Amino acid sequence: MRIFISIIIFYAPLFSDSDLIFFPDDGIRLDSSGIRKVLIDPAGVYILYYTQGPNSGVATSEDGLNFTIDDPQNYPSFRYNLMPDGSYKHYFIDIDNDTVKLNSSSSTDGVTFNLDNGNRFVFPPNDAITSTNVYSTIFNNILGEVYMIYLAGEIDNARSIRSESGDNGFHFGSYTTDIFGDSALGGGNHSYWDPDAIVLPDNRVRIFTMNQHGHPVPPAAPKGTIYSFTSADHGETFVKDPDYRLRFDDFVEFEVLSLNDPKVILLPDGRYRMYLASMIRTGQGSDSLKWSIISATTSPSVSAESDPGIPSIINLFQNYPNPFNPTTKLRYDLSKSEYISINIYDHNGKHIKSLVNSIQGAGYRTIVWDATNNLGQPVSAGMYIYTIQAGGFRQTRKMILLK
Repeated sequence: MRIFISIIIFYAPLFSDSDLIFFPDDGIRLDSSGIRKVLIDPAGVYILYYTQGPNSGVATSEDGLNFTIDDPQNYPSFRYNLMPDGSYKHYFIDIDNDTVKLNSSSSTDGVTFNLDNGNRFVFPPNDAITSTNVYSTIFNNILGEVYMIYLAGEIDNARSIRSESGDNGFHFGSYTTDIFGDSALGGGNHSYWDPDAIVLPDNRVRIFTMNQHGHPVPPAAPKGTIYSFTSADHGETFVKDPDYRLRFDDFVEFEVLSLNDPKVILLPDGRYRMYLASMIRTGQGSDSLKWSIISATTSPSVSAESDPGIPSIINLFQNYPNPFNPTTKLRYDLSKSEYISINIYDHNGKHIKSLVNSIQGAGYRTIVWDATNNLGQPVSAGMYIYTIQAGGFRQTRKMILLK
């Protein structure tokens, strides 16, 4: 069975299109399908979890545009969340009479989950949660704090809770209701929110939503526009961004009658791509209507003046393999000659090893860490943090050493 680690990015690469305006990609990603989740594994393979009626499946792609159906048994459940310690968690709501609890199950491989003891959070008695669905946004910072946004209930639909530092998402507090400033915006409907937030280069958090509820009933279709909300306080409150990110009439290759389930991921080249479940019309008559997964990408073309032999941005990639034992490769791209430092720290922030500390020219580079400290001594198993500093640019990622 193929196991992979989802990459959770806290420091995203610098890129010019910070407003994240999306432009339609040509063609259809997957025919006659709905969408659950999209991600990129450490080997650079795009994984698309899709639905076809009551059935679920997995499709894979090398470029994120041309997908082929794959065996779902080769991949972990789409419901998992990668935690700071490298394990997986699945969160859910348990309603016991008038008491509403957030519970969880855990996994070491992303496939088999076991129920955790106790409750992660017990909501106030006056909270109007009526749904057991948890539409969560999980991301973690350098301190190992796990943040969650969930959408459920009828009043003040959108809520936010935050875990304790270093707690690995087991205990939550800092409960905030109505995080979008208007309870009507919460929706409580996963068809219209991207449950996976992205973190912008300035560390703000962005989540995407559609302005229309309900599926289209041609010819009176609701069409659809994708908007976004941004948070400057790690997901506790959000403010609606001006203008829109994508509209139904941006597509000219076919008629778009709905835009649902926006899923946004960061591409290896620093751009963002949005995948959507959409009803489209490809010709005349009712037989030309079908559900499909389509996509749109920020800054669809790279400048022709760019040297293809030189990266367009500075970027530190997820190490591979991860988890690892005893060695792992750290890949990084440099868009210009810079004084570079790459350092490794333990989960408490103690400096473990300096891998690079010199001026390096532009190019695509890889360095190997052999799980030793600056004295050449083996280090213990656990989570480690590695950073790249290049001028005013800094990026941080995490990795897991197994023993």
